[in-house]
Amino acid sequence: MENIVQKLNEIKNKLHRPFPYRDCDRIHEDFQAEFLKLAEEENSLNADFNTYCANIEGTLSYVLKGKTAEIPEGQIALLEISFFDFFQQYRFFETHIIRYTDFLEQYKYHEEARKLLLQVVRS
Repeated sequence: MENIVQKLNEIKNKLHRPFPYRDCDRIHEDFQAEFLKLAEEENSLNADFNTYCANIEGTLSYVLKGKTAEIPEGQIALLEISFFDFFQQYRFFETHIIRYTDFLEQYKYHEEARKLLLQVVRS
């Protein structure tokens, strides 16, 4: 457990980087046709990615403060699901994510943290 918390401490600084707005804009431009097919309430990539990141960062805060038992169940439930599984409407660019380096970097760090956090909350 201590090793996992140490890894989470190392990842913490990597999570606090600027939001990848430019890459989100590029994704919208490159996949304009796919985004136009989405219902208005399903077409909020910036907000949805921010929600995904905020849940992970908020859970990380609980864990690093030693307050794992206080994490709301709903927050833990969201940890169980990756970004593309929760927001399936964006799967059309998942295989192209490598082209968007800032978005990819943030996604990878948050996924790594999410998986480590799951190990902590499940123990």
